[in-house]
Amino acid sequence: MCGLDEIIEKGAILTHFQPQVSLKRKAVIGLEALSRGFDSQSGELIPPDILFGQARDPQLRLALDRACRIKAAESFAQLHRRDKSIMLSMNIDAACITEETRGSNHLLRLIKRCDICPSNVIIEIIESRCEDVDALLEFVRFYRKKNFLIALDDVGAGFSNLDRIPLLKPDVLKLDRSLISGVNEHFHKLEVARSFVQMANRLGCLVLAEGVETSEEVMCLLSNGVDVFQGFFFARPAPGLDSVPGMAGKVDALAEKHRQNRTRRIAEEKRLFSSYDLTILTMCQGLSDTPTRGLSQALTRYLDDFDSVECLYVLDMKGRQVSDTLCNPLKLKKSKRLLYEPARMGADHSLKEYFLPIQAGLEKFTTDPYISLASGNLCTTISHVFFHKCGGRHLILCADMSRDDVACGL
Repeated sequence: MCGLDEIIEKGAILTHFQPQVSLKRKAVIGLEALSRGFDSQSGELIPPDILFGQARDPQLRLALDRACRIKAAESFAQLHRRDKSIMLSMNIDAACITEETRGSNHLLRLIKRCDICPSNVIIEIIESRCEDVDALLEFVRFYRKKNFLIALDDVGAGFSNLDRIPLLKPDVLKLDRSLISGVNEHFHKLEVARSFVQMANRLGCLVLAEGVETSEEVMCLLSNGVDVFQGFFFARPAPGLDSVPGMAGKVDALAEKHRQNRTRRIAEEKRLFSSYDLTILTMCQGLSDTPTRGLSQALTRYLDDFDSVECLYVLDMKGRQVSDTLCNPLKLKKSKRLLYEPARMGADHSLKEYFLPIQAGLEKFTTDPYISLASGNLCTTISHVFFHKCGGRHLILCADMSRDDVACGL
């Protein structure tokens, strides 16, 4: 196998590009440059993890990083001349950004030499590989002033440094494959992805999901605010123009599938919440005539009557709990009793999401799905005002409804 020094000296590096696809625009909007070494002795390509794994010395790693950048820019220049709208994403090894190297302007001179517009270049910084934060910040400030865009790579990965987001103020957040994989089947992954999307919307940056491999992952993320995707589902890395495949058929199929999924989901939600409304109204009517001392017994009976109900409790109009919390024992997570415990009579719910809208004047409120502190399960809480005839006052019935149907929130 060729030594790394020889590979760098001879420029035996090949650049493959992987497309970044916007489904809303129905187009490839960017290409990430991915480098492979070329072994002249065996004629085989050397994968990037093996290639960079050989560069343990800082100077050798810097030389390899720059050699990869040179090949990427030169290869992209041919595409750039044909289509000025496509972006180039280039990985920068943040470990190479030090006080000694940050003023070299190597990347700026390279981009100018290749006649690439700086505003077409996204600098991808791997979050976990930086020892000189001050140098990194100065590097980012310099290139942002030159109209380059900044992306944080591997966001959500095991070593992700979230403090870099407010420091670097990235234009693009690239969600790591470890977070994307199976996101349509894992509520916790989905909630993390949603939090990044919500944060990105507030900060004015773009979220890109990398490593997507299935249409289910794409559909799930698309339904939760992600528009730009990269991964084997769309295309594997390929050289030159071969990296820009025809997307019309696949994108149109995804758009139609998304439309069908949303239509189906809306219909299912309508049926589900209609059944919830009937259940809640039935319980409120029964509770209105129930003596105060009999509230807990009535709630227990309703748990037996309605399988979808997980926990029930009653509040006064100040948010104070006036009944016990009655839960279906078959749905409680016994292994997590330390974390999840039903609230007791007298508990204050005045700051809870399901109480504040009632206090503001609504008669009924339904929360988004969340993990219940009472059961540890995914649920939706519905709060509904009813008049308690025996007590001569208004009370609030709160019902935690099981939401096992929620997977990716389509």
